This record gives sequence, C-alpha cells and structure tokens, in this order.
Amino acid sequence: MNARSNEGPPVDGLAVEGVVVRFGGLVAVDGQTLQAPRGRITGLIGPNGAGKTTTFNACTGLVRPSEGKVYLFGEDVTQAPPQARARKGLGRTFQRMELFDTLTVRENVKLGREAAMAGKNPLKHIRATASQTNRLRKLTESSLEMCGIGHLAGRRPADLSTGQRRLVELARCIAGEFPIMLLDEPSSGLDGKETEAFGKILRDVVAERNVGILIVEHDMALVMSTCNYIHVLDFGKPIFEGTPAEVAASPVVRAAYLGSEAEGLASADDDLVTLH
Repeated sequence: MNARSNEGPPVDGLAVEGVVVRFGGLVAVDGQTLQAPRGRITGLIGPNGAGKTTTFNACTGLVRPSEGKVYLFGEDVTQAPPQARARKGLGRTFQRMELFDTLTVRENVKLGREAAMAGKNPLKHIRATASQTNRLRKLTESSLEMCGIGHLAGRRPADLSTGQRRLVELARCIAGEFPIMLLDEPSSGLDGKETEAFGKILRDVVAERNVGILIVEHDMALVMSTCNYIHVLDFGKPIFEGTPAEVAASPVVRAAYLGSEAEGLASADDDLVTLH
C-alpha cells in the first residue's frame, strides 16, 4: 500500500480491497478483494444472490461500501459518484439492457462517448469542434464494425434481436473509450452461436484496445473460454479465485456453484483458456 491515503495498489485498472456492502442487517458483499487490470478479462461468478451485481454497483458508485476501498488506476474513488468514475475510465453495461428505442443504433452507440464525458464542460457537448465531431464519428463507426453491427447502424434497437441489442450495448461501451469495462450478464438471452461470437468479440476488444474487462456471467462456457482469471462469490463471500482450469477443478467451487457441470469443464482443459 502506498503511503498516501488516497492512493491504492499500483494496478493498471480497477482494484477492490476488502469491500463490504450492508443493506440494513443484510451483508450483501463481505470482504471482496479483486483486481481487473487492462489487457485481461476477469470473471466474477457465483449463484444467484451471491453479491455479484452489488459488487459491480460498489465499483461504479451506485452503492457506497460500508467498508473497504475501490481504486481506479491507483486512485481512491470509493466516495466518487458514477459520472466521475466514468470520466476516469470506468464503463458499464447492465443486466437489463438500457437502450433508447427512439434513437438509431448509431445514435445509441454515440452516447457511449457522451457518457465518458459526463460532467465536463457542457459547452463542449453543444459546440463540438470539427476535429471532435470527426473523432466521434470515427469512434462510433469503428465500434459498430468491431461488434459486427455496422449494417444495423440505421435501424432502431426495438427492431433487433436480443443478441444484436447486446452488441449495440457493447459497442456503446467501446465507443466511450473506457479502459475498464464492467459487463453484467452480457450473454443473457443469447443462443449458443451468438454467445460464442460474443466471446470472440470480447477477446478481440481486449487484444486490440488494451482494455480490461470485469464480467459477471452465468454461462460457464463463455466464462471458461474467455476469462483469464476468475473470482467466485457465495453468499457475499469470496470463496475462490484462480485461472479457469483451477476454478473448474476446485472442490470448493464445485460444491458451492458448478456442481456436476465442473466435471465436463475440467475435462476440457485444452479449451478453457484462450487468452494467456
């Protein structure tokens, strides 16, 4: 730990240290510590009600921890509001998609950059220079293409499939140029082929943009094939962390969460890790 109280571990990304979140007498998260650096996909898994989304909310500022600290690039942001964390490089998608159906796909994706600038000089939003406008256009188009939805740019999200809407949300986060992205159940509603394609996009984004991703996900095939490192929660408590192969082989994780599914995952070690 650094000597200055407002500095945390020298992590190139997100660091959570000893976070406890209480709602009245309920302890939703009890001593969570994790790191999600750039250049890596970090998983956060566990049963329903384990505290995964609450951990995300503590990271993004939607809830304040009762104890512990949250750091972004070594800076203590525990008391910072969500918009300040966005300006410092933290983006997020939600379990329930929050797209504007009255806007086109392209317009929705453009909003990602606006979110990253939240709270800055409002005149810059109204009177963008030609270079700023050109940069926004390039960011939007490149994000659409990276997610494979450039051909949908003029359509409305309401007309798209669930899988396509998930990609719009991801493209919006990418357009914000957030170096750290938190993805909450991004494969929800996707079929097997869509989930596989989604995982490839995540790996490409990390490789090409050097971002860090922290992902909450129930699809274990996606988690095991995409994540470099995984943290496991149960009843709000961290119970295990390690590589996908270590998680799949862990008796503790098997008993708490994976059950018999772990047997199939552990027998496919060659396919577990694609990013190391």
